Amino acid sequence: MRTVLLAFMLALAMAAKAQVGGQSFEQMKEKYKSASAEERARMDEQYRDVEAKLKAQQVTNIGGVAFGTPREKALAMLRNKYGASEYNQENDIVSFRDIKYAGYGFDAVHFLFQSDGVNSYFYSCIFIKEAKTQQEAVSGQQMLNKVLSEKYELYKVTTEKGFDTYGGGVSPLWDGHWYNMSDNFYTALHTDIMQYEPELVKIFGNQCAVRLIYGPYNYVKEEF
Repeated sequence: MRTVLLAFMLALAMAAKAQVGGQSFEQMKEKYKSASAEERARMDEQYRDVEAKLKAQQVTNIGGVAFGTPREKALAMLRNKYGASEYNQENDIVSFRDIKYAGYGFDAVHFLFQSDGVNSYFYSCIFIKEAKTQQEAVSGQQMLNKVLSEKYELYKVTTEKGFDTYGGGVSPLWDGHWYNMSDNFYTALHTDIMQYEPELVKIFGNQCAVRLIYGPYNYVKEEF
């Protein structure tokens, strides 16, 4: 697994972050706004490879359900794929148990919807794998990261509790144009380890859970 430490997608975005003709990537983006059609075509060609590599890292859907899909349409697709949801059916979270996805078994998966007051849109997804012990959780996370790293460049950060979290991918909100790429679109997904409270451990017997989290991606735009 290729793990990029401290700088997300350094290998992929190096050319974009480097200076071109003495100008930084941010300066090139600003220059593009007022450039002529000929100048824009030349700049697009300069960043064509970087743009393609970023698109290859872009998150677009889960199980064929595209992020940003209206709730009712997404629910029909999810139920066709996974059967009846088991809980949270009337809320903005729809959950399924015992799901196998991309060859990896999960104890639960939660599909989250964001509402603008009229419509709701699929904007986040959380896969959960329970673990009896911390070591089991760490092993489970490593296995999951191995699968994810086949597609995504991942970076690692150690949390205050001593667990590692791995992030990568490009947000589905990015429109695919290099000149509209920004830091907000990085780290579209991440894995982490969640510790349960002692009371829950006594009831359910699991100390931890490995989580794979996509998003959230804000499709509802709110401005002052």
